[in-house]
Amino acid sequence: MAKNAIPGAPKAGGGPLSKLIGVLFLFAALATVIQSPVAAAHFVTSVAGGIGSAGKSLMTFFGEVS
Repeated sequence: MAKNAIPGAPKAGGGPLSKLIGVLFLFAALATVIQSPVAAAHFVTSVAGGIGSAGKSLMTFFGEVS
């Protein structure tokens, strides 16, 4: 039995509930893209912009700390 590199981190693979949640999430995402592709594209663009903004803010913070 291998040890986890990070104590407390979940084991790779997960159980059946984890896999079921993943499949349901994938199904919901696919259904959204099929039903409303423009709204799905705007959502992805918005999320990507938010992640980029957060990354830029973190870089500014760490630049000021050092």
